[in-house]
Order: sequence, then structure tokens, then C-alpha cells
Amino acid sequence: MTERDFAAWEREAAVDRETALDRAVADDHEVVDELRVLLQLAAPHLSAPADRMDRVLARAALARRRRRRAALAAGLAVGLTAAVLAAAPALAPGPTGTVLGPAASGPALGAMPAAGAPSGAPAGSPEASTSASPGPGDPRSPSPAESPSVGADGGSTDGPTGDAVGPLRPTRFTLLDGVIIDVPDAWSDLTLLGTAERPESVGYLASQSMAREPGCPIRNGVQQPVCLAAGGLLDNSMIVSVRVLRDEKLATEAASRSVLLRDTALDKDCAVHGGSRQLVAQQVVIPNGKAEVVELSACLRRPAQETLSTLYRLTASVRLFGTATNSPITSTG
Repeated sequence: MTERDFAAWEREAAVDRETALDRAVADDHEVVDELRVLLQLAAPHLSAPADRMDRVLARAALARRRRRRAALAAGLAVGLTAAVLAAAPALAPGPTGTVLGPAASGPALGAMPAAGAPSGAPAGSPEASTSASPGPGDPRSPSPAESPSVGADGGSTDGPTGDAVGPLRPTRFTLLDGVIIDVPDAWSDLTLLGTAERPESVGYLASQSMAREPGCPIRNGVQQPVCLAAGGLLDNSMIVSVRVLRDEKLATEAASRSVLLRDTALDKDCAVHGGSRQLVAQQVVIPNGKAEVVELSACLRRPAQETLSTLYRLTASVRLFGTATNSPITSTG
């Protein structure tokens, strides 16, 4: 074989190789196309669920609600904490319970100055407060059982204007989240169960003997749930209702107030009892990590200064923990 013949043979062999390669590639493309068609025929096309958009919208709405709740909870927590730190005089953790008191000791409920205050100094004034005994939040002040009688401005009222309330009896209102109040030993107390007409349970304290239905009179066609055995309030006496209001916004407002007891217009119940003055106090407690308001509404008839001092002392004692006797629970149903 000559050199020319060899070159021609090599060219033909190269052409044959390229032709075989092209044929193989074409065969591969054909196999791929057949496989693609087979897969399209074998695997069904799954359409989107009919409620797909509803599910997407529901998930988006749930996420928005969670973000709003988280933001609201954070805002309430920050607001309540700020109000408490700015306004409340003290927290009472541990054995005395968690109680957020108001910013100040209370209003000047009577015309008499606090004991030790300079002559002519109004109760609650800087002159009176600097001369009075340590207030309830002062670490120097004695315990409620040992302390002297406390007046409306938080100072001692021993002496001519002293409070002759006598010993106090810690009383627990079990149905009102276990709230404890120091009640004068001679007073009466009870708790009324809620009913269909009045769902909330209510505690009552009175400086007189109390009765409950059916022994109470019917006024304007309505059976009175609680009444006073004497037929109404005597002079220099009072009856106090105790309620728990589970409202964090109200708790924030109550913690920021600068007074403990506030005058309010007589309601129908107080008028029925023959009251001439009504005072309301709101103390903030935190029984389960959520702020609640213990509201005491006192109906009084011609109260003397010592009676107002007793009311202040009673109201300032609101707490959650400690040894106490249970208030009797009665049913109105």
C-alpha cells in the first residue's frame, strides 16, 4: 500500500467514525424523546387544591394575628411596668403577696390634720407628711397588726383623732382570686356566689350585722342580695363591696393614680342602704402573672374621721398571700 492509498483509507475511516457517532447521538436523542413522552403519559398532572388560596390566606391572617398579639402583649407589659415603676410606691412580693398600690397614700378624707402635723397644715400636705409616721411603703413602718391607726394621708392618727377600730382579722375571699383584706374584728363579712343574672361573685364587709336574701326586703320589685340587719346604715357606719376586675388596661390606669380613695356619686345600692357618701378604691394585684384590679366601693353614712381612717387602713391592706380566715360563702341561687 502506497502512502497515497493509506491517506485515502484514513480519510474514509474518519468519515465512517463521524457517521457512526452522529447515528449514535441521533439514537440517544430519540431514546430521550421517547422516555420524556413515556414519563408525561405515565405521571398524571396534579392540579392545585381547590382551597389552596384559602389556606394561604388563612395562614397569612394567622401570622398577622400572632404578630398583633405579640405586639399588644409587649406594649401592655411595657406600659404596665412603666406605670408601676413611675406611680406605685412598692411591690409586695413574697409572703405578703404581689400588690401594686397607688402612687400616693390617699386623699385628705377629713378636715382633721394628721397627728404630728403642724397646726393648720392640711392632711396630705408636705408639712403634714414630713411630720407624720412612716407610711405603709416605708421599711421602717411596723406590720399592720403592730402599727398605729393609719389616717387618710398615711400618717398616724393616734391621740384625739385616733382610730378605735380595734384588732384586725385577715379575711380571705376565696372566690375573688384569694384576695385577703384586714377586716376589723367586730365587722361582718360574706361572699355571694354569682348567678345567671349577676355572673360575678361579690364580697361584702360591713361595720354592722348583715343579712342576705330571702330575709332582705324587695325594693322596686327587685330582691336585694344583701341588706343590713338594722334596716339600713347607722350614723358613722359603712358597708363595702369587693369585686375583682380582670382588665389589664384598667390595672395600668389604677396603678398610675395618685390617690387611694376617691369620692364618687351615690349609686342605687348605696342610696337604698341610706348612705350619704360613697368612696371607691382600686388596688392592683397580680395573682397569675396578669394584673387585676380589686375594687372596693364603700357606702358610708355621716362618717367621722376615725371611720374614714378605718376605711383607708382596710383598703391599704389588700394582698394575696398570708394566713387568713375564709369569708363565709353563701349562694343566692
